[in-house]
Amino acid sequence: MNIRQHFRLQNLPRTLAVAFAAYLAAIFLGALVGAEVLLRSKSRWIKGTFMVVGRRGENVVLPPLPESLSRDVLGVVPLNPVRGHALVGPVERRSPYVERPVLEERGVIQSGWIAWVSSFVYNGTPAQLDVEYENVVVHTDIGDLPAWHIPAESGERDLIVIQIHGHGGQRSQSLRVLKSLQRTGAAQLYVTFRNAFDAPRVGKGYLSLGDVEAEDVLSALEWARDNGYRQAVLMGYSMGGNIALSALRPGFTPHPIPVRGVVLDSPALEWRDILRRQARRGGLPQVVAKPVGRMIEKIVTRRSGQNFSSVDQLAAAPRFDVPILLFHSPSDKTVPFWQAKALAGAARTWWNCMP
Repeated sequence: MNIRQHFRLQNLPRTLAVAFAAYLAAIFLGALVGAEVLLRSKSRWIKGTFMVVGRRGENVVLPPLPESLSRDVLGVVPLNPVRGHALVGPVERRSPYVERPVLEERGVIQSGWIAWVSSFVYNGTPAQLDVEYENVVVHTDIGDLPAWHIPAESGERDLIVIQIHGHGGQRSQSLRVLKSLQRTGAAQLYVTFRNAFDAPRVGKGYLSLGDVEAEDVLSALEWARDNGYRQAVLMGYSMGGNIALSALRPGFTPHPIPVRGVVLDSPALEWRDILRRQARRGGLPQVVAKPVGRMIEKIVTRRSGQNFSSVDQLAAAPRFDVPILLFHSPSDKTVPFWQAKALAGAARTWWNCMP
């Protein structure tokens, strides 16, 4: 054995100890950050990217950024939203700039303007769609929840769709479907739920991943009943899907008015698996991601009393007794696609797989 080999063997225990300590530190720090995001994430702004916009005839020209290259339909909103709004279609050119056709436009989007560009399409109120609406409040035990009420165009008060936004989100995220729902003849209620931006804060402002937020859905159903509606459909996005399904629990029935069905867009159905996926997505190797996910669960449970089993909608799926319309995409980077497939196989579900 030469001197170099002897030196390496001598330092091996120390090297292993340092590596193990770094491994534990990565798990602990990752879990702390993950738990904080899970418990208290909320945003004043709808996700999107600000960029300089150009025009080429009936097309919008954008810099080649991830948002502008998205396969989704995009909304383009100038910094001063009263100047207009555009809905732009598929990418027609990718380099050296992105070119997309204008599908709809209110006002005129001009070259040189700085605009918010997003697949969420809208970031304001229903006025962005030239739709008349009412600002209302939904009364709850923890305070008044702000909401938008969009009556049916016929004026009839029969069916109402209650929109349920996602984790840390806002009701503006649901405006993408407003026009489509209008064509069905249904009224709509867009509610901002507890501990989201501009809604009442409860305690430390912790989210319960769909568990306690379901009580706000019951309050929205009471509002609908008190305002003359006779039946409802619940529509939830991401965590909002979990909230909608949590509101179907036996302890919450019978509802103030009958829930005739549920529409789910990329619903978060089993949080433990989502935590592991997000840890992996954050750049952690699989050997670290799994224990980080488990530790996040323990930290969240210790801090907020969260019961992850109570919001496991895959385990609850066999008891759902209303029709469910489900939308999800295999390219979803937040909620694993397999969860939607599992729900579709276990519940009374019609579903659509979007590319």
